[in-house]
Amino acid sequence: MKKDDLISIIKRRLGLSDEEFRSIVQNPKYQRLFENALKASRYKLIAKVVESRGCHSGHRVGQELVFDSTGNLLTRESPERICAFLMPNLTVLINAFFENLMNGRNPNEVMFNRTGCFDVGARC
Repeated sequence: MKKDDLISIIKRRLGLSDEEFRSIVQNPKYQRLFENALKASRYKLIAKVVESRGCHSGHRVGQELVFDSTGNLLTRESPERICAFLMPNLTVLINAFFENLMNGRNPNEVMFNRTGCFDVGARC
């Protein structure tokens, strides 16, 4: 796929006006995004549950929440129920992985790559 084709897909997906999208395309900071987005699309972010006790959503050790390279939860590859209390901290990690991908770096080089849930059961 050519860069121009990718830019057209991104424009259509964002649903922006020509003027709004032009401001993105002309902004130098987004050039790395356009250069790296296609390569990044090969990646998925996997958030694996490594500990769980008393979770009201039923998350258990070994479950995986799967996101595409742009941070979209892939619902067909993830548990049917996902607790909202998990998402705020997970969003920070997704952003770190996304930042690495869009800058052409290895997304697995995020040093602090563990997080936790706000709802810790009886210890709340």
